[in-house]
Amino acid sequence: RSAQLFERVSSEQNSCDPIGRPKIHSSALKQATGEAIYTDDIPRMDGEDYLALVLSTKARAKITKLDASKALELPGVHAFFSHADLTKHENEVGPVFHDEQVFADEEVHCVGQIVGAIVADSKALAQRASRLVQVEYEELSPVVVTIEQAIEHQTYFPGSPRYMTKGNVEEAFAAADHVYEGGCRMAGQEHFYLETHAAVATPRDSDELELFCSTQHPSEVQKLVSHVTGLPSHRIVCRAKRLGGGFGGKESRGIMVALPVALAAYRLRRPIRCMLDRDEDMLITGTRHPFLYRYKVGFTKEGLITACDIECYTNAGWSMDLSFPVLDRAMHHFENCYRIPNVRVGGWICKTNLASNTAFRGFGGPQGMFAGEHIIRDVARITGRNVVDVMRLNFYKTGDLTHYNQQLERFPIERRCLQDCLEQSRYNEKCAEIAQFNSENR
Repeated sequence: RSAQLFERVSSEQNSCDPIGRPKIHSSALKQATGEAIYTDDIPRMDGEDYLALVLSTKARAKITKLDASKALELPGVHAFFSHADLTKHENEVGPVFHDEQVFADEEVHCVGQIVGAIVADSKALAQRASRLVQVEYEELSPVVVTIEQAIEHQTYFPGSPRYMTKGNVEEAFAAADHVYEGGCRMAGQEHFYLETHAAVATPRDSDELELFCSTQHPSEVQKLVSHVTGLPSHRIVCRAKRLGGGFGGKESRGIMVALPVALAAYRLRRPIRCMLDRDEDMLITGTRHPFLYRYKVGFTKEGLITACDIECYTNAGWSMDLSFPVLDRAMHHFENCYRIPNVRVGGWICKTNLASNTAFRGFGGPQGMFAGEHIIRDVARITGRNVVDVMRLNFYKTGDLTHYNQQLERFPIERRCLQDCLEQSRYNEKCAEIAQFNSENR
């Protein structure tokens, strides 16, 4: 008992200040008072210029003309950068596969793809000049936006479909009391961080670059700046003090701002800054991955699920980004916390003409669990049983194997998680109140 008491007191002391008050997260206080310094709060430097992006206005098209001469005639406009300023190899970038471009070359694949960048004395002037850059297009078809259109046109990334199987679903369907075919879908979600994507790049010495970036992955920014500029990585420093929010949206998409800024700073030998306006950020950076599920589920008359054959389609946008691991996690999480002995999971990554979708907190897990909860509710509705009873009947238990063969060593889902949730939400009381209200009112 003495050891347990000592451990509890020590734990309480570690979370408190010397007189017993809870410790406050130091950065949270600054964020609440407005004292926190974000990337774009860094004071302007002598000779600093602003970079504005020239964005595609077509979802899929060939670029037939790119002319920045009118923009460059404005006093205070210093440079225009496009794919012509990089070799084909330098222009090819991406977090896993180099299937993206710093600046669109020959074709654009979505509205908001970066075509070029203007550097000028101020933000207002750079943005004004960017609108004077003439870009002409020859539109291409088909333009694929939705998952259904991708299925119709078979526009998938290589490696699709991929499958995970356990048991024999066909035999289980034949023996099931009920077999139901259904589906559900989950749309995307904007990250909407406090600070949009931002970067400040400053030349140091004769052959070094220092960047302040709003990024969750500074080492990737460092690596790709090296790739684009030709500087060795050890001569590039990327710093990230705080993000103003990330949630996955700044894991890989930060390169869209950081790379043009770094290139301009390196070529012009002066500090360069860019912070996206909110509409620009939401246009070009992508969202949480939308998902479409089609499933066939077999179960007993009591509601015990015996088999599931499910197809998972995700809308990746125009480039791969991190879509493969997002789909992989959704395929692993589709059953949430329910044991299904016979499973076949298929996954397709749809290539569409949208901004490339990217990491978002949960990284495919929430999308997968969304399908599992839909399936449970379908089973409860068809069998006429209470959904909580069907959940309890199908819960994993300690020692069970998942459909990807992980053994669950501790799994207190019913005793701790569900029961706490029911009690804290007053679930049974609210159900009774709702039933009474509905019986007494039209």
